[in-house]
Amino acid sequence: MKQRILVGLISGFCSLGSYADTLAPIKIDYQLHNPNFILQDDTHRTIDALFSEVVSAPEYADLWARVRTGFTIPELDHQLVSKWENYYASRPEYLNRIIKRGTPYLYYVVNEVEKRGMPMEIALLPMIESAFNPRAESSVKAAGMWQFMPATGKDYGLERTWWYDGRRDVVAATSAALDYLSGSYSQFGDWQLALASYNWGPTAVARAVAKNEAASLGTQFIDLRMPDETRNYVPKLLAVRNIIANPGAYGVTLESLPNKPYFATLTVGKHMDVKVAAELAETPVEELLRLNPGFIRPVIAYKDDRSLVLPVAKVAAFQKNLADYDKPLLNWQPYVTKQGESFEQLASAFGVAASELKEINDIGGRERIARGQTILVPKITGLDVSDRQTLTALAANRAAEPVDTGANDKPHAPVLASAEHRVTKGDTVYNIAKRYGMNVALLQAMNKTEDGQIQIGQILRVSVKRESVAAGKDGREYIAKRGDTFASISKRYKVATADLKKWNSVKSIQAGTKLVIY
Repeated sequence: MKQRILVGLISGFCSLGSYADTLAPIKIDYQLHNPNFILQDDTHRTIDALFSEVVSAPEYADLWARVRTGFTIPELDHQLVSKWENYYASRPEYLNRIIKRGTPYLYYVVNEVEKRGMPMEIALLPMIESAFNPRAESSVKAAGMWQFMPATGKDYGLERTWWYDGRRDVVAATSAALDYLSGSYSQFGDWQLALASYNWGPTAVARAVAKNEAASLGTQFIDLRMPDETRNYVPKLLAVRNIIANPGAYGVTLESLPNKPYFATLTVGKHMDVKVAAELAETPVEELLRLNPGFIRPVIAYKDDRSLVLPVAKVAAFQKNLADYDKPLLNWQPYVTKQGESFEQLASAFGVAASELKEINDIGGRERIARGQTILVPKITGLDVSDRQTLTALAANRAAEPVDTGANDKPHAPVLASAEHRVTKGDTVYNIAKRYGMNVALLQAMNKTEDGQIQIGQILRVSVKRESVAAGKDGREYIAKRGDTFASISKRYKVATADLKKWNSVKSIQAGTKLVIY
């Protein structure tokens, strides 16, 4: 098709020269659609010469390589970035646990971010929000991979019904989150502020910006007063971005991810049981619910704007099996209880345990009498083993899980500790890199100084090998003065207090105490 279009264009160009000789219309459309039209060798050569380089696009076998090319958010010169780089780099199991959890979803998120022309750092935001867990729920009831609060989710079209929670829906919530962030960027014209608004709210960020403007102060992220959670939020994302961009610089090995979709979406057009959908897709119920965590009842309630998510390899089987399926798609039905009916009696009548009936319908364990509410019951009396396995999987899917922050992971001593170097007279990129045991390429990558130009007074991020930290090599010596504290020295040299304590074995400081600062 590409060649036929180009032939039409070339034919159009050639026709310009003979336009004065004839007014007969050029039948380009006929050439484009004529199956017997044959390309001449010289036409092939012309197409290759003009367009072969233009139409070729980079292809990546590894998703991380693709992600790295899309990083565009400016670096934040703040010690909190270093703090979180150390946090994640010293917990490689935690980092790879997040990646493993997000593997089914990351390609889709990357694709959606790319379609909208947004910075690829946005695709990593679920690592900060929920550790890529669609079932995560915070202490303030934010839920899903993108951690939407109920009211905010509603504002962005995420339904919450008895059957379904759109905040947990990977496809719907991704669209809503990118809408939110795009709107915030349109408002502030700055991605760091847009990210801050995702955590703090656009109204709060706008108020902080206005306050600084009124005081003739800076209005960048780093200039604003904000809650600690937001103050750390953007540095966390940029720290993860920096590690993903150059994992070797932090002593981290990332699990490779294939640059291909794990799942596809389709519209079913009818209600069906979760169990039936899994059978049609030839997929375990647990895997179906991992891809569709928004469905929280035994029935998948169809709506036009809801998609069923299936592994790519199972879509064809699902469609064929659905076309051939001659059994009921629904084995559950609604039942309106009568005032005063006993749940024990209802459970017995429908051949299920009372605990199962209550679990399916979110009825408290201590409730014994119905209040006239509508509940879900089996159409056929009794449940078989596979029915009960499905109910167990659904119960696990509905259960809210705390956000995995890595707090319980024991930190490793980092292979490379982050530090800072202030450029002084005579410094060059080469001798700074040599001093810290780095190569020039790594130093330039960490500081985005590809041209090798540095200025006196400039702060450069450097990496210090763990053995050097332990042995006290390559650091500057500082002799404490009267009144010095760990906090005051850390502030003066722009390093984290925790790092200063880690580099030095002393428990307290007094005048004359020798310290090493990296």
